[in-house]
Amino acid sequence: MKFPSPLTLLPSFLLLGVFFPAADSGHFLAFPGEYSHWLNMRTIIEELVRRNHKVTVLVPDASPSVNYNSSQDAAKYNFLVFKVPFSRSDMNNIMQDFIQFSMYKAHNSSLLDRFLVPLTILGKLSQIGKQQCDAMLKNQQLMATLRDAAFDVVILDPMVMCGDLVAEVLGLPLVLSLRFSFGSTMERHCGQAPMPASFIPASPLPYSDHMTFRERLVNMLTYTGTSVLSELYWRTTVDSFYTDIKGPGSLRAELWRCWHSGCHLRLHGNQSGTGQS
Repeated sequence: MKFPSPLTLLPSFLLLGVFFPAADSGHFLAFPGEYSHWLNMRTIIEELVRRNHKVTVLVPDASPSVNYNSSQDAAKYNFLVFKVPFSRSDMNNIMQDFIQFSMYKAHNSSLLDRFLVPLTILGKLSQIGKQQCDAMLKNQQLMATLRDAAFDVVILDPMVMCGDLVAEVLGLPLVLSLRFSFGSTMERHCGQAPMPASFIPASPLPYSDHMTFRERLVNMLTYTGTSVLSELYWRTTVDSFYTDIKGPGSLRAELWRCWHSGCHLRLHGNQSGTGQS
């Protein structure tokens, strides 16, 4: 049997290259949250890796849930670890306080405690979040490493402060992955989710879609209270911090509210993203 010469097959290979070009893989920079937020982000990251994309996970050295020393995970994606001025136990204690209250105490607490306790926890998380922001954005060596890596896109859990600001500084598009927020605030403010307080309970309330008058009243007050607290937090903390980094009149908390061009909010059900380019 006589095989054709390579020269005669050259036009066929050229045509195959035109009609079936090689797929380009992307390089993702991931900002994971903690605990269940990390589990959600990890599922997305592993699917990206399965599709031959490259993923780098930026994680603080005090992370209580991301095991960046895992050889099994390191074989799939890269970990870029940076130092922060707080310990793993500091973060773990705050998160345990939040989990204990939201899962076991909130539904039996007074209405005042349902607002004051989360506000106290939010203040502690905000302080740690700002320290983590400084550890990223004011670390010139880290930012230079991120620029040199030539990422294509940032994937972010919005519970992580300043990941969106890092994306802005690097000039990269941003994808948000949100599991849920306290009081369903981000789902309502960011995702424009239709959540009537008469039959959709706010997280973490243990109500069903058939609520009594009292439960509906508590649900409405929870929606209102968490919205007010979130707006106050965004305006008094996030806005001022972003202004310190970017300067007056620059990107502020709007990015946290997902109104920035190129921002897409991954939610469930009939919720949609806003600010899509």
